[in-house]
Amino acid sequence: MINKYILKDFITDFEDLIRKEKINNKQIRGRITDIKDDIIGVSLYKSSKIAQNTTVEINKIQGIILKNNNKNLKIKLNNKSSFYKNQEIKINNLQNDIIILKLENLLTAIKDNKLNQQNIEVLEALLDDYNNRYDDKQCNVKSLNQRQQLALNSSISTRKFHIIKGPPGTGKTHSIVEIIKYLYSNNYRILITTHTHIAIDNILEKLGDLPEDNILRIGNRDKINPKLHHYHIDSKLKKHPSFPIIKDLELRNKLLREDQSKYERLSVDDEYMLVKKNNHHSLIRRIISKFYHLDNNEYSLRNIDTKLIRSNIIEEISKNNDRIDEIKKIITTDVYQHAQIIASTVLSSSSALTKDMEFDYVIMDEASQVPTYLALIALLKTDKFILIGDDMQLQPITINHDSILTKSIFNHMIEKYPDDYTFLNIQYRMNPQISDISSKLYYNNRLKSHEKNVYKKLVLINDNHLLLDESPVTLIDTSNVEYYQLNTDGGCINEYEAELVMSIIDALIINEISCDEIGVITPYKKQKMYIKGLLEDKQLDIECDTIYRFQGREKDVILISFCKSSRRLLNDFQKKFLSQKNQLNVSITRARKKLIIIADRSLLDGATNMNNLFDSISLFDTIFLEDLFS
Repeated sequence: MINKYILKDFITDFEDLIRKEKINNKQIRGRITDIKDDIIGVSLYKSSKIAQNTTVEINKIQGIILKNNNKNLKIKLNNKSSFYKNQEIKINNLQNDIIILKLENLLTAIKDNKLNQQNIEVLEALLDDYNNRYDDKQCNVKSLNQRQQLALNSSISTRKFHIIKGPPGTGKTHSIVEIIKYLYSNNYRILITTHTHIAIDNILEKLGDLPEDNILRIGNRDKINPKLHHYHIDSKLKKHPSFPIIKDLELRNKLLREDQSKYERLSVDDEYMLVKKNNHHSLIRRIISKFYHLDNNEYSLRNIDTKLIRSNIIEEISKNNDRIDEIKKIITTDVYQHAQIIASTVLSSSSALTKDMEFDYVIMDEASQVPTYLALIALLKTDKFILIGDDMQLQPITINHDSILTKSIFNHMIEKYPDDYTFLNIQYRMNPQISDISSKLYYNNRLKSHEKNVYKKLVLINDNHLLLDESPVTLIDTSNVEYYQLNTDGGCINEYEAELVMSIIDALIINEISCDEIGVITPYKKQKMYIKGLLEDKQLDIECDTIYRFQGREKDVILISFCKSSRRLLNDFQKKFLSQKNQLNVSITRARKKLIIIADRSLLDGATNMNNLFDSISLFDTIFLEDLFS
């Protein structure tokens, strides 16, 4: 039972968070500057941080944000519209509207005591001190290492929850898949949920040996891997035994519209019209027969009430459409009810059709990126839950509201229950020289490398480039060579570092390293855009992005441009921004074979965690540009 004072404080905190979310979710005002088919350009009156791929609504027409350049948006509309240039518009963030509505519904359920006993126990585990216990269930899987096996057995034997901490490359997805397979074979109903669509797709790709009919994928079809579309609700509808009824009704409407078009082309000046009695699809004959007795195949239009016929045409089509919608709802409900595994992002896990569904298990991957208030949407639908994540990787980006609600659900639970988690301690992704940096700085030397990882190294066929060798880690120190950043209004652009990046990429390509296996990471959006421009000029399809966009990705070679270099010292904000442990950890652990860091150490050493990173790299793996230029 939850302590009533703890619950009261939680409800007050929840109400305050929703209030702040509503304040932050104001309409965005602007003016249309460009229209091309279903894409519009919008100049905003005030800058907005609305993210790419956010679903929005403009004058009741939905769309997706394609690009946001602070005060200029590019929006793809779902349908063509009657918008015009210089039109003033108001943009609603539908994604935030939906989140707020879901949170309000959730809060109402908590306040009105509409949770079942299992849900209440989940809430107790989150808020109060829950006595979590384990029984003796076990399942041995040969492909799992010792810690992965422990994670599996703890997950299937817990009475309420278990936490799996998986550093980069430790086989989190493989462990999740084996947990799901065990639960599925024992007829448990499972909700798999993650922060991103990519993570969901990675899991589903490895569940291919389970019956397709028992897995349902929820979410925007356009954001799902095409190879997995057969799991999506749209595909399930078409395979349902009742779907032919919909096809028949759609065919009827098509024929009705064709007949309607023929009829509307006639005028009362047309003396006669031929209607064959054996043509049962003729809308005109069928409709007219309701009101007029026909003795032969001909009748005069002058004797017929055309308004009455037209209204019946529309009515019949409308009835068919209503019937189609009704059958689709019945089929959709049937598909949801019979799916043993439902997979979705956290936000999609509370759709209208899953709102009243209960699960035996919720498995939440990327839980370290999910704030507690969003995690509750999925977790208050289950008896037991498994959280998989890493408190040393990226955290949620939330509004300014300091409480457990905005804290990562993973971090909150692993701090609250330090004895209820399994640490996956063997990584299979990186050369040991790369992972040893991460292990030392962020995992207290607990992260080990699989013995075969030592063979993950670049093999150069041309080693003439001064900045590229076969060593797994290289630090290129630009201290004292005046590779200063441009004076920009916020952010950072460093042309010199960008040129170094491009030079090294050229050398990698000469060495037959595929563009698919090269990635460029930088903390700054402006530097990202500058480097992307250089790559596009050379027609190189190489991924370049900020740290947050790279989590969950990996490449053979990763180049990091820290960008900052100037005569001025770093201010406190810059030190904090650049030296966040979680971001540094994610950056360096994207590389499998080669990590190249470009940085002005004389400046960045002022940030403690940056200094620790540089100190962990051997002097033998450091290139001082100052020495090359002297």
